[in-house]
Amino acid sequence: MTLKRWSYAFLQLGGLLLAIGLLPALAMMALAPGTEAMLPVLLSLTVAPLGFMCFLVGVAMWMVALGRPR
Repeated sequence: MTLKRWSYAFLQLGGLLLAIGLLPALAMMALAPGTEAMLPVLLSLTVAPLGFMCFLVGVAMWMVALGRPR
């Protein structure tokens, strides 16, 4: 696989992990603000930073792939 394909894969993985980590917490804040929401909080604290790092690595790989001649 080329570096550009790897960068797309990391961008997709980072976006997916960010969505898994942040969307439940945001939904619980909007729909039921008074209830205890341990699972969404744990997802936002564990999965979301990993998704952010994958997204940053994907952006860095994409920028390197753009600079490389074919």
